[in-house]
Amino acid sequence: MLNNINNRKAVPIILFRSLIGFNTRIIRYLVPLFLIFLSWNEYMYGLLFSVAGYLTTGAIIGLGYITDVKKRKYTMIIGIGVSAISLVLFYFAGLSEIRWWMIASYSLFGISGQLAQLSLTTLMADITSTKKEKTKLFSYMAFFWNFMGVIAPLVGGGILALFNLFQTQKSSYLSLLLFVAAFLFITMLLAFKFPIPDTTKETASEISKGEEWKNFEDKDKKPIRLQLISFFVCEAIIGFTSGIAIPFIQFYIISYFETSDFIWSVILASSNVGIAFGSLFMYNLSDKFGNEKSLAFLHFLVPALAFGITLGTSLPVVSTFFVLRGTAANMSRPAWNSFFYGWLPPKYRGTSTGFVSAGRRLARALGTQSGSFIFGALGAWTFPLATAGYPIAIMIPVVVQLLLKKKTKKDDEVQILADTSERF
Repeated sequence: MLNNINNRKAVPIILFRSLIGFNTRIIRYLVPLFLIFLSWNEYMYGLLFSVAGYLTTGAIIGLGYITDVKKRKYTMIIGIGVSAISLVLFYFAGLSEIRWWMIASYSLFGISGQLAQLSLTTLMADITSTKKEKTKLFSYMAFFWNFMGVIAPLVGGGILALFNLFQTQKSSYLSLLLFVAAFLFITMLLAFKFPIPDTTKETASEISKGEEWKNFEDKDKKPIRLQLISFFVCEAIIGFTSGIAIPFIQFYIISYFETSDFIWSVILASSNVGIAFGSLFMYNLSDKFGNEKSLAFLHFLVPALAFGITLGTSLPVVSTFFVLRGTAANMSRPAWNSFFYGWLPPKYRGTSTGFVSAGRRLARALGTQSGSFIFGALGAWTFPLATAGYPIAIMIPVVVQLLLKKKTKKDDEVQILADTSERF
């Protein structure tokens, strides 16, 4: 599976991305349950996620720049450590039920987690040489990330059930927070000992072969900038529409169907099973049809599946479409990463990732804040209407790339004709 030197370097990157995924997915499982238990209404519920999104947006470009100028291994370690601290703060905030303190500490968790994830994602892009290799290794990374998403809710649900035998439900939620904080701290200590690779900008550039940015870096950088803007617009549209839909799909399933903690953990785990195996299948799909066609197909599928959530009248039916929608929307990430990083020179990857992520997160925060009112007005019809933005968004960078390649080919033909006429 990992049969060359650069691919073997991917193993510790995938390992720590998976460990971070385990912790992150438990928190994603836990926080909606805890907020609903504390009787937060739609507005306050949406506010926690939107404020966290705003603050992460403000920090993420700077975080990306830091990963470009510092060793990515150590920026990852810092991110993990601060994540552990933020959960301890969230514990005390939840204990006292001070809402603004809870929002602030959850926001810090989001910011620090992004620093760790940015470090590992850009490092994976640095050590891979071709578009095909990038898609393959990002597929493995996505598989294990989402496999942890299967395990984490089940572990979280099991721990909560165990804690509930000995203490109140609120105490069980808070105890699980401390469990995750301790696990993050152990993960941080392990990171110092593992041989996590690191690359310089120069070696990363030498490793790259046949990536789109190499066609423009030494001549005209405008196409790279234009493509980066198209990525930004695409992610911003998806961020806004997913911000409207996703938190309230979870709220809808938990509240309207009176879903228990354990059943919710099973639903989340099922969703991540689909995404995990979909991520592995993504490599074959992309290899056969290309990254761009595969991305377009899956993004057109998302709003169609969201209709199933809206029209479903029972928890099993709604949960099935929830799983399918999540799979279609998220299994495409390996192909997206390959498409995205193929356009970015290594020396700008962290900053560019931060720039695009900032657009997505700001838009998602705005979407979540708007979603609390939209969901209140439209109910479950919010979901297919909002996710209609997915297919529109993905076509923007795909079309821009086609136009840029067409223009480059035409310019090269003109140059060849000019060179030929000069010789004669």
